[in-house]
Amino acid sequence: MSSQSTLVSIRLDADTLQGLDMLIGANGLSNRSDVIRLAIQQLLNGQAKLPGMKSVRIPLGRQMELQLASLYELFGVTHEQAASEGLQLYIDKKVEQLDLQDKLNDAVAKSIADTQPSKEYHE
Repeated sequence: MSSQSTLVSIRLDADTLQGLDMLIGANGLSNRSDVIRLAIQQLLNGQAKLPGMKSVRIPLGRQMELQLASLYELFGVTHEQAASEGLQLYIDKKVEQLDLQDKLNDAVAKSIADTQPSKEYHE
């Protein structure tokens, strides 16, 4: 570690401790402290940047991770930027679908109104 550290004690149930121990040895994590430090850093880094904003975690498969890494090398777009752009495209698509559905409903209602006999119609 680059700076002085402080010892902090925590209580964990058996299942949590077992899950923590299963992570030891992965990604350069050599002990429980490494796992806990990484978890805390991920929690802190994953926080929303401004009050009122939310943060989302998205699990990535190996193929998607490789593709995102390639796109980062080519265009400098981070995972977070790609996810944000993808969410915006999804929202735009859904709003467009709703708008199209509203227009279709309006057209059907107008068509029905135009083809219904008027009150002035008498046989």
